[in-house]
Amino acid sequence: MEAAAPPPLEGPSETLADAHEVIDGLFVGSADAAVEATTGPNSRQIGYILDVAGCVTPAIFSALASALADEALESSEASAVEEQPPPMTRRSWRSQVYLLNGVETLSVPLDDHGRTQLSEELQQSWFDFIESGLARGKVLVHCRLGVNRSVTVVAAFLVRRRGFAPDEALELLSQRRPCADPVSAYREQLRALQPLSIGRTGPDGAK
Repeated sequence: MEAAAPPPLEGPSETLADAHEVIDGLFVGSADAAVEATTGPNSRQIGYILDVAGCVTPAIFSALASALADEALESSEASAVEEQPPPMTRRSWRSQVYLLNGVETLSVPLDDHGRTQLSEELQQSWFDFIESGLARGKVLVHCRLGVNRSVTVVAAFLVRRRGFAPDEALELLSQRRPCADPVSAYREQLRALQPLSIGRTGPDGAK
């Protein structure tokens, strides 16, 4: 018998700026949440970031570089230059895993208008990364605003790896993150997905 849908959490997460916990350890949010996770006081709570915006990644590196530079200036200007991460080009940071201030990050940019096809290969890269992160800690999936692309990816994960029906996954995301609103093209692709798991996993990780 299929498990009941997970109950609502007590409230939105206060550990990250502009991010909400969907199931235990899996957050969906904006680029601001990614910046805080890698440069702010709560950085140790998130160990893995799936960036599906792509275009904001250089900004995250820039924010980190500024933080490192400010800290290093207390000792010497040379040290500040040494501590800054190397320049990242669009080619070098797309669709690859890298460390960002100790946080393992995978960048797989999606089109914001729903033109990216949610292929099996693309889903596999997302889901394996998310599963690996959840087995070790907490995962943040983010796009620029945390409304469309990141919500699409988390919804697909819930369907393909946690046994949710597409509309149930979208409903849960709307409950957890009220601004969640994938574009119609992504909604159509999500509704075409077939759940691969039996039963559901609730917020505490139990079936």
